[in-house]
Amino acid sequence: MEKKVKIIIDLLMTIGMFFLMGMRLTGQMWHEIAGTAVFLLFIIHHILNRKWIRAVPKGKYNAYRVFQTVINSLLGIGVLLLMLSGMAMSGYIFKWLPLPLSAGTARSIHLIVSHAVYLVMSMHIGLHFAAMIAGAGRRIQAMRKPWRGILTGFLRVLAVGVAAYGVLALLNRKFFSYIFGKVSYAYVDYDEPILWFFLDYAAIMGLCIFVTHYVAKFLRPGLRNRFAGIAAGYKEHTVKSVILTVVILAACTAAVIYGGRYIKRHYVPVEMNRSKAIGTETVDMGGRRGIVISFTRVGNTDFAPDVDAVSGASLMEENGQLIGNAGLLGDMVQQITGFDRFGITVEKKYSSSYGDTISEARAEMNSGFVPTFTGELPDLSEYDTGVLVFPLWWWTMPVPVKEYVKQADLSGKTIYCLVTHGGSGFGSSIGDLKEITSGTVSDQKLEIMDQDVTDAYPKVLEWIRSW
Repeated sequence: MEKKVKIIIDLLMTIGMFFLMGMRLTGQMWHEIAGTAVFLLFIIHHILNRKWIRAVPKGKYNAYRVFQTVINSLLGIGVLLLMLSGMAMSGYIFKWLPLPLSAGTARSIHLIVSHAVYLVMSMHIGLHFAAMIAGAGRRIQAMRKPWRGILTGFLRVLAVGVAAYGVLALLNRKFFSYIFGKVSYAYVDYDEPILWFFLDYAAIMGLCIFVTHYVAKFLRPGLRNRFAGIAAGYKEHTVKSVILTVVILAACTAAVIYGGRYIKRHYVPVEMNRSKAIGTETVDMGGRRGIVISFTRVGNTDFAPDVDAVSGASLMEENGQLIGNAGLLGDMVQQITGFDRFGITVEKKYSSSYGDTISEARAEMNSGFVPTFTGELPDLSEYDTGVLVFPLWWWTMPVPVKEYVKQADLSGKTIYCLVTHGGSGFGSSIGDLKEITSGTVSDQKLEIMDQDVTDAYPKVLEWIRSW
């Protein structure tokens, strides 16, 4: 009975971690609920496996046991860090809980550790893969020839294929960029079919299981004999061994070259050309009188002279001059519509560090902070249309945008929203906006991922044409 319970618990934990990687499926609240549930299952899992925990300080350690203990320990530490960082930046379940960890630091930890834990969790499954497939192996061995050999060969080719695709998915999903802290937030492509998302993550899990299974098999007692057997086989099949070695070295070299270029992209500041980014096509607005209102970090942040546009996450550079994503999109809307333009600026400036800005933004939301606006606010009485352009902060609009909307008289006006984000779409921003404004918030809204901003003009143009 206990064995069946363990299997069910482990299966639920695996499925839970699998779906937690795709936060777009759940939204923040259900992400927190699912994460808490997985952590509770994690505790139950360790209670059921208490005998292994008690045995950790006992007995001798061979190569396999060291490998197993390291993986299990890393997984345990990682899950604890995930839970603590998740609690520190919780917006629902643990919002009331004061923790001595800034929201920005917690977010960075959560992003790094979540991707590392997914890999280590998959490796943990790989440690037990032999036991998991033992029953299937016995059934295959009981089959008659040649079907036994055909099925065995097919499954091995399938495993190699999954592992090979897993390598590509690992690079495509930027796992190492996340783990090494080169990406400040999770990218999510909302236009991507969800099937491809799951296939990629399943292949990554398959890769880790594949590698760990064979490494564990190699490290089990009898390691010296295995080395001797490999050496004898290498000597006996010299030509095949040389070819295999060359292929392996070529594959490793290609991976290093490709991977180096891939990761290097995240170190280079984002250069852009405004004249190329902002097109010339316009839309006849039919006599509408409108204003484009935007909020961006540029103009609201005391940037360090050597700030990196990549670490800034919502920044670009043109000839050394910083440009905010929301500001550029606001300029695009103005070019297309011919509307007037206004940028929200506040007296209290944000930190140059994107991580510190995240913490400051969260603190503002939790404290009820009301910013002081600088410059002359526009008279909105002459307009019938407003286009609000802002970045998504903590799954909603930044506090300066929220407070500006509260103070502005938008009654009788139609408000169109253009939101930039790093993977969370609109979050709850549109619903939150509808609750605080006297204007009419149009359901014709548009979201643009940060890395797509410079190429967004055609998409913005098409969006405005649909009004």
